[in-house]
Amino acid sequence: MMYSTPFSSLGHPLAVQKDSRKYTRWGWPKEKKGPIFHFPFQNPLPFSPPWSSSPLFLQLSCKKMASEYEDDRIARISSSIRVIPDFPKPGIIFQDITTLLLDPKAFKDTIDLFVERYKDKNISVVAGIEARGFIFGPPIALAIEAKFVPLRKPKKLPGEVISEEYSLEYGTDQMEMHVGAVQAGERALIVDDLIATGGTLCAAIRLLERVGVEVVECACVIELPELKGRDRLGEAPLFVLVKAT
Repeated sequence: MMYSTPFSSLGHPLAVQKDSRKYTRWGWPKEKKGPIFHFPFQNPLPFSPPWSSSPLFLQLSCKKMASEYEDDRIARISSSIRVIPDFPKPGIIFQDITTLLLDPKAFKDTIDLFVERYKDKNISVVAGIEARGFIFGPPIALAIEAKFVPLRKPKKLPGEVISEEYSLEYGTDQMEMHVGAVQAGERALIVDDLIATGGTLCAAIRLLERVGVEVVECACVIELPELKGRDRLGEAPLFVLVKAT
């Protein structure tokens, strides 16, 4: 990809013309009113201009390219998620991630974006919320060299467990974790596919913090902003890839 911008905005006396590719070192080309600079790394000059290798120039160019590449991945992920109205009951708009899983590129982009964010944050625990947190959590854990800890519904784990109760629309439910799965002082990432009202994420945070684990962040593929689940998480940060509208 090649980007073009008026070269005068760079404040340098060297000008490059788009069409004839003539240049002057100390003045603007008379044929053109607005000299144009092409970047990155497509240099029509017979020498390397002094600004082309400056750290700031390279940093800004690379940041722009990285940002546009990331936006492209987010768009691919968003378009691969199927929206099903009135499921599992009337009035519910269901965000179906199974279609994302059918697209290897979109699935890989999803994991890659999380890994890029967390690989250097000294995270030793990736806690996945049943059930779809079990899809995204393990590959993230493997890539950042952390252990994966499943947070399950009641009576699903065979060993001794620690439990945390949370509220549902009608009644309550519980989340459980094996005793000894994590140690006090460890740093954890909580993973789920979607945040709606935030009830399960809040329970996961409380469960881990009760045993002395530091929750670094919660990570979800999708957020339903209108349900304001983010507001219930308190001081725990939340990172999402797609905000459903």
